[in-house]
Amino acid sequence: MLAPPAFAAWDDTLRQALAMAESGAAQQAFEMLEPLEMERSGDPDYDLVLGIAANQSGHHTRAIFALERTLMVNPNNPRARAELGHALYAVGDNAGAKAMLGQAKSQGVPVAAARTIDQLLQTIDRLEAEADSSLRAYLEGTLGYDDNVNSAPSSKVFGLKPAASAFTALAFTVSGRKALAPRWSLIGSFGASGRAHNTTAIAYDTTQLDGSIGANYRVDRDEYTVALQLSDSNVATVQARSSWSISSEWTHRFDAFRQFNAYFQAGHLTYPQSVRNVDRYVLGASYGQQFRSGLSTYGSAYIGQEVTTQAGVGHLGHTLLGGRVGVQKPFGDTLALFASLSLEDRSYSGPDPLFLTTRHDQQWGLNIGTHWLPAKAWRVTPQWSYLQTASNISTSTFEKQTLSVTARREF
Repeated sequence: MLAPPAFAAWDDTLRQALAMAESGAAQQAFEMLEPLEMERSGDPDYDLVLGIAANQSGHHTRAIFALERTLMVNPNNPRARAELGHALYAVGDNAGAKAMLGQAKSQGVPVAAARTIDQLLQTIDRLEAEADSSLRAYLEGTLGYDDNVNSAPSSKVFGLKPAASAFTALAFTVSGRKALAPRWSLIGSFGASGRAHNTTAIAYDTTQLDGSIGANYRVDRDEYTVALQLSDSNVATVQARSSWSISSEWTHRFDAFRQFNAYFQAGHLTYPQSVRNVDRYVLGASYGQQFRSGLSTYGSAYIGQEVTTQAGVGHLGHTLLGGRVGVQKPFGDTLALFASLSLEDRSYSGPDPLFLTTRHDQQWGLNIGTHWLPAKAWRVTPQWSYLQTASNISTSTFEKQTLSVTARREF
């Protein structure tokens, strides 16, 4: 006698949970259905709604179990197959996701759902292509204005004062991947860039060359990379610094929306004044997440040290501690707003011989801009940057603002 009213109540619960999941309250829907799983597991309607709510709230493994139970009872349910395809993609099973999404589309889904499936299948194809051999490049040009090109002190010290200038910049980068085996790849990149100022600051024109070569290993949701990196910088055609480093990196993808990264870098920086040469070590980690709304965020932290290679010049080496947070919010398919905040603390290793005190810097920077995609392979980025360094040594305290517009063409 109690069974019919009970199942009517269950039906009302499922309808309410489905409406909540499809209106953006998926986590609440999942929390409503989860306590009922022991009693309702095996009911294809319940398992389908539970799978949808779990999928849309990020509980992808739970969604897989629920949706597989649905398909065991009702194998001709295209919604269950499409949702299972999304869940498998989220946990990194691209092959399984492609199979489920293709079957769901062939069974017949609404036009909007078919379009979403096509987009996801294209994304999977792109990710699989990235694992194979590839060659990519981009060329970008920048117009901008820097109100302190020479990073001069905020207060006039020893006659130093900020040099403001408009500038143009050009950069080219090419990178490639050569698959050596199903999980092994050889990777490399080369980049060249230059920045030219107006006649009042021509002495601060810069050029830079960068290159790297290394190996990459992928297994399941983990990726490991080791690379040798080389760099050479010039100011007004005079070499300012060259460097080499060995970096090792581990990337773990929890699912299609969350990623953790850890790295260690060891290298050497060489200056024209050999007394400034240092060995540099940096250890860091980062975490990034993309939400279903398209909003993406990331945060990183690092610690390191620059050790002088000559004795008696500890004031030229330092320990560093820093971090960065950032966010990007898309508005449609062609526009996104982004912002980032960076912090770094530098404690030097000995007293400065001129000021007779041990230098300590605290630096922070803010960057705000937009990405606009006017056409395929094109990206235009107007942005504003602010950088400030506070130091207990007056010559090291400065601030600068930069306005720029960059146009990039990818190949």
